[in-house]
Amino acid sequence: MLYRLFIILLSFNVVAQEYEITSENIEINTELKTINYINNVVYESKQILFTADKLFLNQENDSFVATGSPVKIKFYDGFEFIEGEAEKVEIDSKLLKLSNNVSILKSGNKINSEKMTIKLADDKG
Repeated sequence: MLYRLFIILLSFNVVAQEYEITSENIEINTELKTINYINNVVYESKQILFTADKLFLNQENDSFVATGSPVKIKFYDGFEFIEGEAEKVEIDSKLLKLSNNVSILKSGNKINSEKMTIKLADDKG
């Protein structure tokens, strides 16, 4: 059975909006302020959508780390939605960091790299 957790990001500077995470397993550590989502993870907000094998959320330093083979991602760069994949995706502050076998399709152009950092657009609505 898939568990759904709907959270409003009040303390996160990452996206500062509602998001939804779905996964098969959820591990919550209140002492460390972490939530681990494992197996068939889907993260969805207005700016970012991705699927991953695992997602680690750290409430202490306001960050996400997703891993997968690969993580499939779609994000808004301020002008258009861009699709791509990478083995690791990190969201920290207003940065989206992709690493390990990164492949992005933007405006019909394919970009391949080992590391890529993207500044996320401010949410205006």
